[in-house]
Amino acid sequence: MSEAATPCILSIGTEPPADSPRASYVFAQTGGRAIELMKLLRFDLIVASPQGLDLPIPVLSRQMRAISPWQKWALCGAEITTQDELAARCNGALAVLDEVGDWSEIEQMAANVRRRRPVAVQA
Repeated sequence: MSEAATPCILSIGTEPPADSPRASYVFAQTGGRAIELMKLLRFDLIVASPQGLDLPIPVLSRQMRAISPWQKWALCGAEITTQDELAARCNGALAVLDEVGDWSEIEQMAANVRRRRPVAVQA
């Protein structure tokens, strides 16, 4: 898989795998840092976990939506509350997962998003 075809995933609050041939990862330990990164970089998928975040999921999801309304994202983690899940689904989350597991499901989701992304037309 070429670098251009490799999906880029922003992981918020959950440390991603150190080295994966199927995706490149950027890790943000806090929601505030993730918001800063979203303003600078483009991600195929964002994976947010409520574990140790400085922003509640409802606030984080609204801020992500304000910055990039069409951004694809998923909420993952064992400590997801009903309020977190409702906020995620209302703000366009592709999935709500109880745990990340081995990241293969996340990587496949990101690859699907990347494949379906419209290609820019050059004049």
